Amino acid sequence: MPLIIGSNSGEDSLLGFKPLPDPAAALARIPAFVQAPYADQPGDEAKLRAMFTDRYMGAPARWVAARAAGGQPAWLYHFSYVGSRYRPAVTRAFHAAEIQYVFEYWGRRTPMSLVSDEDKAMATLMHSCWVAFAKTGQPTCASGPAWPAYDPKTDQLMEFGNGNGVRTHFLKPRLDIQDAVGLRDMGLPGQ
Repeated sequence: MPLIIGSNSGEDSLLGFKPLPDPAAALARIPAFVQAPYADQPGDEAKLRAMFTDRYMGAPARWVAARAAGGQPAWLYHFSYVGSRYRPAVTRAFHAAEIQYVFEYWGRRTPMSLVSDEDKAMATLMHSCWVAFAKTGQPTCASGPAWPAYDPKTDQLMEFGNGNGVRTHFLKPRLDIQDAVGLRDMGLPGQ
């Protein structure tokens, strides 16, 4: 079956929002070559959180999309949009934050008075992509660039964030190291 799969920029929200205990000690157990692609992160905690996001969500989503690309098409996404009501305190999209945009549903926890026009536009865009996918098996979005099916050779995904668009080799060094080391440790087939 065709597939849409992706991850969010702040999947580390699954670790909680309090500071992590002793990030330096945790990093001391991770080989330097695994840490190298994360050198741009502002501190040990940020580095660990980025590694978690990539290892447990970003790299596995790309791995699944790559395996699916050999059969029915798969579309890979990265969700980095942070709702207007959370800014500037929150800078990354927490785990499952995209769901209310996909379904264009704000629910009990988000009164309409807290939903900006920008939030509504993101929801309209994402909802159109997923509805088209449900109807046709292809996420033809109402606006923006065409979302290409994932192909490991071109390594393209759609980013839904401030500045939506197709990204080529998105976080490639980071996801490649997680693919080589992190996913292998998970025991996924073909690793």
